[in-house]
Amino acid sequence: MPFKRPADDQTIDCPDQIRALCSPMRHAIHQVVLSQGEASIREIAEQLGKKPASLYRHIDRLVEVGLLIDTGTKSTTRRDAKVYSSQLEFMRYSPRKPEMLEALAEFTRASLKDTGNKVSKSICSGQAVLPVPLRDTFIGSPAGWLDDEELGELNEHIDAIIELLANKPRKPDTKRVVISMGLYPA
Repeated sequence: MPFKRPADDQTIDCPDQIRALCSPMRHAIHQVVLSQGEASIREIAEQLGKKPASLYRHIDRLVEVGLLIDTGTKSTTRRDAKVYSSQLEFMRYSPRKPEMLEALAEFTRASLKDTGNKVSKSICSGQAVLPVPLRDTFIGSPAGWLDDEELGELNEHIDAIIELLANKPRKPDTKRVVISMGLYPA
C-alpha cells in the first residue's frame, strides 16, 4: 500500500512539538493515545505499566505544545476522568527551516539512544524473544546498494510495517512492541 501524504491537521511541524517527543515517556504516551484513538491517564498508565501520578507533567507538556487534546471526560467507577486524543502522527521534514532540522536531529538521537537502551535491557533481562519466526527483539544495520526502483520497494515495506502497527489498541494476549527505524544514505 503506497504511503499517502498526511493532511496538515495530522502533521507535527513545530520544533517545540518535536522536542517534546524527545522524552521517551512523552513519546510513548503520544503513541498510546494515537493507537487508542483516545485515552484517560489511567488507561495510558496501564498500557505503559506506570503509575498515573507519574504521567501528569508529561501529559501537561504534550497538551501545552498541542500534541494531545483534552477531549472531555468519561465516567469511571470512581469519578470522571479526562480523556485525551491526538491527530498529529507524522513529522514534517522542512529542509529550509534550520530549527526544524535541529529538532528532528535531536529527536532522532533521543529515539535511537532510548531504543538501544531498551533493546539491551530486554536482552540482558532474558525477556527478549530472539529466534524467528516470533522474535520480539532485533537489532542490526543491514545495508545495500539500491536503485530508485528498489528504494521505492523498501519504502513500501516500511509503510506496510507502519500500517501493521498503526491504531492497534491493547487486546488480550497481545504484547506491545516498538520498532525504531533509521534509514539514511550512507
